[in-house]
Amino acid sequence: MAEYYEYGLIGLFAVCFVASTLYPLGSEVFVVGFVAVGFEPFVVWAVASLGNTLGSLSTYYLAYFGGYKMIMRFFPKAWENISTLAPKIQKYGFVYAFFVFLPFVGDIFALALGLVRYSQILCVLGIALGKMARYALFVVPFVL
Repeated sequence: MAEYYEYGLIGLFAVCFVASTLYPLGSEVFVVGFVAVGFEPFVVWAVASLGNTLGSLSTYYLAYFGGYKMIMRFFPKAWENISTLAPKIQKYGFVYAFFVFLPFVGDIFALALGLVRYSQILCVLGIALGKMARYALFVVPFVL
């Protein structure tokens, strides 16, 4: 039984990672489902937060190292949104990093943060805090 538990957590990590990349997938259902069937809530929260944070950071680093050419080649429609966000990100980057967890606009925020080369440390911290807060909202009701 213990090995199924570990495989389940690896699957949860993978789902949460993919859900926070540019591929849309609702990881919240999986998080609630895992806790509902008896997985340890704190472990589910930690695994989901880590996977989702790393997935968003992959988007951030895609833009960070790929730059303008990569954005224009693969995300031409997103360029307009990113160009309007760039000046705001220079000033309020940490807030944008925190709100990367939002559906639809979160990926744009991550791309914009990477494109303007916002501080890596602040970006990692902001994204992680946002993801942890988001999953806490889904896990805490099962703990109380």
